[in-house]
Amino acid sequence: MTPIEPSKKLALWLPGWYEMDQPLRVTQRVNLWFYRIPPADIPNVEDFDFIFFNQLSAPDNCQVREATVVSIEHHQLGPMREVETQGLDYVFFTTSGETIVVNAEENPGSTQPPTLNINDWSLRVILEDVSDPVTDPT
Repeated sequence: MTPIEPSKKLALWLPGWYEMDQPLRVTQRVNLWFYRIPPADIPNVEDFDFIFFNQLSAPDNCQVREATVVSIEHHQLGPMREVETQGLDYVFFTTSGETIVVNAEENPGSTQPPTLNINDWSLRVILEDVSDPVTDPT
């Protein structure tokens, strides 16, 4: 994984599954939800500027910031262009054109068909033009 420019921010996206995660798309500028105080059990939390908020957590620990998604990367699959998180399956789209369907409800994290052996679906996301916390995210 390449180092990032000082003007950009590094964020960690960890799926909680069950439609509780934010979708991501490269080049998209949107409001994104992050932890104000990340959970202590996230490994190497100090390596990241932001940790994406998961709706399974307490809502008072959330902050919203507007940002542009510059890149999305999975440690085994490489660069991604998009992650859809609606419905019973999440869909990961690689920049090489591969589409990976991952169960998000009955057996979270399993692929369909089960051709990939991936235990960690976390993503490294590079952001730019990250705003201060937004007080009215609507």
